[in-house]
Amino acid sequence: MSGVNWKSVFCLPSDALAGERRIPKVVMVRQASLTKTEQKVLDKVAAIRHFATVQKSTTRILPTVDAERDIQSIVFLVCEMAGSSAYAEVAGLIHKCFPNPTVLLLEGEGEVCVSVSITRKSLAERGAVVVDEVQASGAFEFDGSLVESFLASLAFDGLPQSDLFAYVGALAWNVRVFRAAESLGFYPQCNEADRNLLESLLTNWDELEKQASDLRKRWRNPGLSLNESAGLRIELKRCEKELAQVGSEIREICYE
Repeated sequence: MSGVNWKSVFCLPSDALAGERRIPKVVMVRQASLTKTEQKVLDKVAAIRHFATVQKSTTRILPTVDAERDIQSIVFLVCEMAGSSAYAEVAGLIHKCFPNPTVLLLEGEGEVCVSVSITRKSLAERGAVVVDEVQASGAFEFDGSLVESFLASLAFDGLPQSDLFAYVGALAWNVRVFRAAESLGFYPQCNEADRNLLESLLTNWDELEKQASDLRKRWRNPGLSLNESAGLRIELKRCEKELAQVGSEIREICYE
């Protein structure tokens, strides 16, 4: 596996660490009432270990309780992949198995993926909790300046600690920024006054990246006619031009 020292990355208080106790998958299957199909997804994980729990008693960070959320703790899990790179599929399943925000540290062969979920109260069922947002880094190796900047942004002391929602929200934001940084080629950091604008631009960037990726796949289809191929190439050029424009706008409000 990756051999990552997650303790040195997150720098959590010692009371928050859980000793990486192994969580039997059969327990998750039973408690989350997983279907046969979902169990097959879970089979892509060799082992799940409890890395840490961030809550008031372990970190002094206050819970978040209001009309929208009830966050009493944040669970960190190390997920050792069983030769699979289906990080998004596995993370999507494991996140919804827990009634609280989770930080998943998915370890593959020479690479890792960090996925953060944020929960909220269900609008349809009283007392229930649903996953409201998931931000995942995608697979990456532990080298390069962008990775160094990302890992530094996960350290406990550098994150807001007014309440648990503020803390996990900052983790999710930093994961999102890193995901964009890998395709932008630089780490987008801005002044607080430009945060909302950067968030909007990153949303545009993600959407255009997906459009461009889909168009490239369609354009490479050998069964296309000349007219179809030409039409897709025009669409792809337009999308890439818009991407370059959004990238320039992001760079304008960011500092190195």
